[in-house]
Amino acid sequence: MSNDAQTQARCSLTRIAIVVALTTSAHPSVAEPPKGAGSSKTDSGSAAKPPPPPGRSRAPAQPALALPLKSEPEGPEAEGKVRAQAIFEQAVAAYKDGRYFEAVELFLETNRIYPDSKLCFNVARAYEGLGNSAGALRYYREYLRRTPAAADRTEVEASVRQLELAVSQRGMQQMSVFSTPDAAVLSIDGQPIALTPWTGETWPGKHRLTATRTGYLEAQQIVELSLHRSIDVQIELRPEPPPRVAAPPAAELRPESGRGVGLLTVATLAAGAVLLGSALAVELSDADAGMRGSAAFLAGAGASATAVGGVLFYFDLSGGRSK
Repeated sequence: MSNDAQTQARCSLTRIAIVVALTTSAHPSVAEPPKGAGSSKTDSGSAAKPPPPPGRSRAPAQPALALPLKSEPEGPEAEGKVRAQAIFEQAVAAYKDGRYFEAVELFLETNRIYPDSKLCFNVARAYEGLGNSAGALRYYREYLRRTPAAADRTEVEASVRQLELAVSQRGMQQMSVFSTPDAAVLSIDGQPIALTPWTGETWPGKHRLTATRTGYLEAQQIVELSLHRSIDVQIELRPEPPPRVAAPPAAELRPESGRGVGLLTVATLAAGAVLLGSALAVELSDADAGMRGSAAFLAGAGASATAVGGVLFYFDLSGGRSK
């Protein structure tokens, strides 16, 4: 091969190399992240879900409503169960997709229709996904409160301790207040807060709790909240005593209408007695014939007065004469 041909060949190879280099730099390869390396994107390009706490599975607990009932409900109860099951499935889907706020709302709605303590566990898990320590603590505590013999109690209690620590880092701690009966107005340190039952965060230390409800006596309780431990407080309300019935006024000491003896009756009877007495006295004395005539007159007048008084006395006692 001549020198010119070799030179042309070298120039061709150089141009080809330059084109290949430019093509390669324009389209860089994208390295796939290693599995389990915790990349911020999934294969589909969506944001990766935060890993669950140690010892926790990602899937929410399956509530009892997924299990068959002992007897098939009828009417509105059956419709409620079907609706609750549908909402629950939406909540699980939202949780798996990382839509934790929506999952919280749907789990709570399911619990309102078909109450089950496992739904409180699911709500707590969704709040953990949101990074809401107070919400997760509230519903883990509610789960333990409603399921004292839970098989995972030790594990959930460990989560409660961690969440209490997270809440305490804000200088507050969680407290739940219940009353019997519920729906009482709760005041903390003189400030109305809400109706019972209530769960919220407040400053550690001593607090005066007051519960009031119509028909019940006001109840107060002093509690001390630790910075590192949440507490439950139960307030008992006592019914108000029945109102006292006012004593009737003392009856007037006077005879009933139509039942007393009138003054005229008494005077007539007294006059008759006096006249008869006078006639008897004259009759018994050594008087002349004129005096004896007077005695007869007195006797007649006394008898008449006594007769009139007797008639008046009868009408007084029988109520026939009005006063």
